[in-house]
Amino acid sequence: MIIIRLRSGLGNQMFQYAFFKQMQQWHGNDKVKLDISTYHWKVHNGLELDRVFDIDLKEDSVPEHISLKFADVSYKLFHRIRRRIFGRKHHSYAFWKELSLLDYKTLDNIYLEGFWNNEAYFKGVEDEIRKIYKFKIELNLDDKELMGNIENSESVAVHVRRGDYKKYPEIFPMCKPDYYQKAYDLITASNSKLKFFIFSDDIFWCKKELKFISDAVFVENLDSTQASKDMMFMSCCKHNIIANSTFSWWAAWLNNNPDKKIFFPESARLTYSSMPTGWIGLK
Repeated sequence: MIIIRLRSGLGNQMFQYAFFKQMQQWHGNDKVKLDISTYHWKVHNGLELDRVFDIDLKEDSVPEHISLKFADVSYKLFHRIRRRIFGRKHHSYAFWKELSLLDYKTLDNIYLEGFWNNEAYFKGVEDEIRKIYKFKIELNLDDKELMGNIENSESVAVHVRRGDYKKYPEIFPMCKPDYYQKAYDLITASNSKLKFFIFSDDIFWCKKELKFISDAVFVENLDSTQASKDMMFMSCCKHNIIANSTFSWWAAWLNNNPDKKIFFPESARLTYSSMPTGWIGLK
């Protein structure tokens, strides 16, 4: 059996689940399973894949006692105390960066934890993933109006990630106004009919620092538990200017406009080993 753990926020969960579907293709559905029983991440909105995309995660998951036979990963108090005293003891465990892409094709009896944030890890199931990641989100009247404006214009989604990144500036460098200015100048140089929609967890900062984006629509999502709406709206825009964030990476990747232009900060290369073909990196 091969068990893959789901963890962290929505963008990372999407990479992990996409990798899981690729592993099922390689090894068979009965042999590759998920661990959702030890999910513990509290910073974001918890486990979201099932709610956002109506995925039946339990059908492909194993109970906690099976996961713990492979890896010492539980965050229950008893297990945390035991690890503090005796140290962590894994039976058959690997962190994603310890293995190559080819290694994954021949694995067996192992517990896997990681991020797999590169489309190479799910290239063989790309069409399936696009079908699975269809947002199952109920829209209110304001949402429907916003969606109409996005779909009926030459829309550009601008994503600014700040919030939790302020705590880890060396790991997740926040994009500065200069990056957005360069992307804005490049994309408007060849198209004067663009309409910009700005999404962020710090709209106040955006209104102050991104004044050069004329007639921008600042999308104020005051309910952080509904952040997935922002990803949905961004994915429906014609073009994307993304942050160093898996959240906006997926919005850009799910954008099905064949003529889309995607701009990303070079700092994203600290997170991704490579970026999709055609995407434009800016310093």
